[in-house]
Amino acid sequence: MKNIYYGIILSFQLLTILPIRLEVPWSKKYAKAAVYSFPLTGVLLGILLILQYDIFVHYTSVSRLFVSLWLIFFTILYSGGLHIDGWMDISDAIASHRNRDKKLEILKDSRVGAFAVLSLFFLLAFRFLFVYEVLADSAFFHASYLVSIPILIRIGMVLLLIWTPPASQAGMAYAFKQHMTVGDSSFMLFYGAGLLFMLYLYASLPVFWMSVCLIGAMLVFVSLFRDVCKKQFGGITGDMLGAVIEGCETLLWFVLWLLHFFVTA
Repeated sequence: MKNIYYGIILSFQLLTILPIRLEVPWSKKYAKAAVYSFPLTGVLLGILLILQYDIFVHYTSVSRLFVSLWLIFFTILYSGGLHIDGWMDISDAIASHRNRDKKLEILKDSRVGAFAVLSLFFLLAFRFLFVYEVLADSAFFHASYLVSIPILIRIGMVLLLIWTPPASQAGMAYAFKQHMTVGDSSFMLFYGAGLLFMLYLYASLPVFWMSVCLIGAMLVFVSLFRDVCKKQFGGITGDMLGAVIEGCETLLWFVLWLLHFFVTA
């Protein structure tokens, strides 16, 4: 029980801006429990998003345009921009077309290049478009999506960590990777399926099947992203764990956007 408690605390300290001051000693058991707890940070984020969505929609007169922008802003605020930083770093590295060692150096560079700015702009611009058009159709949108997407993308991050070797023997990815095995991915899939099953226990059948599509899209994206990381960098770093969250989130809203047209056509 102590392992679970410290693991949850560590995961929230790493992936959120919540002011948790408890010092967690580093150990294999706590590190592994923290990785298993990463999806729980998505559960809390999803609950907060639903609460804010309900308040804005039912108790204020603000437009869906504002609600869409606010939800994206709050998602980034919740992680302190940590994942955005990872997306920008790997964008600069991949766009540099340098050799592998030079790309890893670019990841460590605190400066931001033009490619990072451009990739972030289009990532968030398209995400805003998808979120707004999905939320604007009240007959299609279901609040459970605001929880399932944060959970799914963090499950994807854990799977990427388990499935991919580290690019170097330093950093957060290496620190957690050395305590994980391929067999842990099976546990994570069942664990994630359990969280989502409880979420959709009372949802309608169409919502359930659309969520199955989201799960499939997440698995495909993580698999492709893993191949890119291995080819471009020889493995993963902490930046890539953050980048997969940002990229996968935009992709899942894109999938919902596509389903919106097929379902309501």
